[in-house]
Amino acid sequence: MISPKKVCIILCFLVLGSCYESLDFKQLNNFVVKPVFTAALNYFSIVPSQFISSNGTQQISISDITDINGLQDITNDVVRLEFNAEIKNELDRGVTITVEFLDRISRLTYSFTSIFVESNDLNYIYLEAIDVLTYPNILNTSKVKVTLELENTGTPLNPDDTSEFEFKSSVTLFIESSF
Repeated sequence: MISPKKVCIILCFLVLGSCYESLDFKQLNNFVVKPVFTAALNYFSIVPSQFISSNGTQQISISDITDINGLQDITNDVVRLEFNAEIKNELDRGVTITVEFLDRISRLTYSFTSIFVESNDLNYIYLEAIDVLTYPNILNTSKVKVTLELENTGTPLNPDDTSEFEFKSSVTLFIESSF
């Protein structure tokens, strides 16, 4: 039987005499980290009765403004943004959607191409990529304004209709940072 003392000595020789290579820290000079973050922006669901004001008149458009908290803290190395929207339109008319990014005092930082969603389109997906070098002001965004405008069909909405318009959006940030 081998004594524990001999086992320890053999292991020490193996560890101390094992192969090693000198470390090259210069290889970190050209290292670039490229994380990707996705954050939800806003979500809402609207039924036809929400387009009718308290005095009974039908409104053509509705706007929603959502504050974005925390995105300004990580924008130093952002090189590209992707805005993604998933839309479900059960309404009996088309809807035009306008999405605007605003700064803290509600000045426009970026406006997306208007989105038209046909009636009864239950799976509409919109994606727009923004290069930060081309639009550097987009990094000052602190609010998202979404405006829905109903297609004018000449017939009023039925306030008892249970069909809905659902809007979900997110932003994906592409970051590049070197050491």
